[in-house]
Amino acid sequence: MNNTSVLPSVTNWVQVLEHQVRTGADKLAISELSSDLEQSKQLSYFEFTQRAKALAVELSKHTSFGDRVLLVMPSSVDYVIGFFACVYAGVIAVTAYPPHLKKRDWYRLNAIAGDCQPAIVLYSQKQSAQVDNWLASTDFAMEKIIVGEQDINNAGQWRQGNIDENDLVYLQYSSGSTGTPKGVMLSHANLLSNTRLIAKHYGMNQAGRIINWLPLFHDMGLVGCILTPMLAGTEIVLMQSASVAQNPLKLLTAISQHKATITAGPNFIFDLATNRISAEEKAQLDLSSLQAFVNGAEPINAQTIKDFTDYFADAGLAPNAVKPSYGMAEACLMVTCTGQEQSFSLLSVDKVQLQLDKAINSVQNAQEIAASGTIIPGLDVRIIHQDTRVPLPDTYVGEIMFRGDSVCRGYWQKPELNSKTFDQVIDGEPGYMCSGDLGFIKDNQLFVTGRRKEMFIINGRNFYPQDLEKTATGIGPELMIHGGAVFEIPGEDPSENRLVLVQELSRKGLALKDHSQLIKNILSQVAEVHEVKLTDIVLLRPMALPKTTSGKIQRVGCREAYLSGQLTIVAQWQQAKQESNNLQALPQMDGGCAQSIAGWITAWVAQRFNVPAEEVTQTQELSQLGLDSIDAMTLTHELSVRLNKALTADLSWTYPSIEALATFLANKDHDSQSSGHSEPLEGVI
Repeated sequence: MNNTSVLPSVTNWVQVLEHQVRTGADKLAISELSSDLEQSKQLSYFEFTQRAKALAVELSKHTSFGDRVLLVMPSSVDYVIGFFACVYAGVIAVTAYPPHLKKRDWYRLNAIAGDCQPAIVLYSQKQSAQVDNWLASTDFAMEKIIVGEQDINNAGQWRQGNIDENDLVYLQYSSGSTGTPKGVMLSHANLLSNTRLIAKHYGMNQAGRIINWLPLFHDMGLVGCILTPMLAGTEIVLMQSASVAQNPLKLLTAISQHKATITAGPNFIFDLATNRISAEEKAQLDLSSLQAFVNGAEPINAQTIKDFTDYFADAGLAPNAVKPSYGMAEACLMVTCTGQEQSFSLLSVDKVQLQLDKAINSVQNAQEIAASGTIIPGLDVRIIHQDTRVPLPDTYVGEIMFRGDSVCRGYWQKPELNSKTFDQVIDGEPGYMCSGDLGFIKDNQLFVTGRRKEMFIINGRNFYPQDLEKTATGIGPELMIHGGAVFEIPGEDPSENRLVLVQELSRKGLALKDHSQLIKNILSQVAEVHEVKLTDIVLLRPMALPKTTSGKIQRVGCREAYLSGQLTIVAQWQQAKQESNNLQALPQMDGGCAQSIAGWITAWVAQRFNVPAEEVTQTQELSQLGLDSIDAMTLTHELSVRLNKALTADLSWTYPSIEALATFLANKDHDSQSSGHSEPLEGVI
């Protein structure tokens, strides 16, 4: 491996782009693929920087140095232009989830804007009506600028200002929660430190090509798949997130066609690819160019890696191509990684001893764990006892702590939290960050075993139990406020956890003779608001939920009581084990008949959730039937195949019920590419 640092003389991101223009102005920097994999918006480094500078000139007319600029565009070349325009203008970019029709999206955007008070919002032309309506409904005083409408000739007016390496580049807000947002403050120095490490350990260079389908408001998408290749001079090819989640074959086809050397994704995309891509489809792929498929952003499953590697071996996938990693936005991105010349490591440990916070090799009563990579030079990683906070030796499980130049300056305007999180002392040495994750170190490799915090990750998105609990108890007076606990438990399938709600009934709820409708209402409300499905709902008598003497919910104690059968249950629902979908057993479909299409969708939903078809109501919203974002995209893909039509992934948002969706699809006059939203959805990860 080349130990030379990447662009060691640059100290800020303006210098990075100016270097790439000086050394390769005509080299292709970035392009994007449509949902049918047609390549467009191909920009050289010179063309890209001219567009970014032209937009920076306009930004400078409305901002002062250090002002915040909110980016709410879908992931695209224009998004990257908007981001680097902020860099050129000396303002702080604020990456945000682009809202669609869900109220949750707007609540999150309001929370972010309220926290950082942006001076400008950057968006695309197709979002004009949405942004206008949003600003009209709030008190935010923001200028509006549409990316792509700038005169490129104005790029010559750009003048470089003084940039310190400690100046902020952008704020990365925590994803997934509707609660108080936390804006991670990332500086030029932080980002250069981490991207140099990423580029070095994955061998990224000017001869390579990265395909990125991850959303650009996500740290893995922006830092790992945009900033790092920009630093290394690696060509970037963007794909639509929803298109890949809907049909993972598109990602592997793009890798095959464009001879990509690197890509990345959360654990779930590996499962989707293995389970959905047929042997016939796989035979058309050539994955021999792929040197690294980085696995991160959610817990890594050892079996998933083995299954993916074995299944695609005859498509040319190298046995060491999958690269488990560990990191978080507070470290820019990467803390540990499986480097270019390394293979992923698996360790069999004793299950019982692991529960006692000790990793002991075992072949009996064993649990297989995948390493999240090697601790890399430049980051100091330690394991400490959860209670005593003293350092632990190798193979002992504790909280993961780290420090280094990549670690951020803290959260935007949260000094008390910053002191608790980013300035911990270990062995007299200050400056360690509390990750909230649990794990152990063995042979300089990090094994992540769980979380100390109560947050959990589903499909790459962070969820906080109190958010789901609040949504559930808000459905009516039958449930006790502050009387619920949400937690995860292992599922029968080792690659999937079950999401459990244990909830106290009020006296009114306890008086009900039948709780089935109440359970359905809880299920649908959580799915509607958070786009995630509960798999277990447990109803208890009032005052039966485990709590501390001060009244705080004991989620860990509740989980243990549920698993050990110690809860006194009034009513319970469990989602039946999902059988593998045998689409050949589904009814025939007449694509011109709404009733026939509705019947097929009804059968599909019933099969998906292993429930009788008569329990599926065609007028009810799909999200209320329990479909999460991955389910909805899978359904759209299957409909696309059956109807031989190109369908956008957001159909279930625009036509939310089976009846509405079937009526739309049966209309022969509709544009098969249009569903009312032309922008791709990105809420998958």
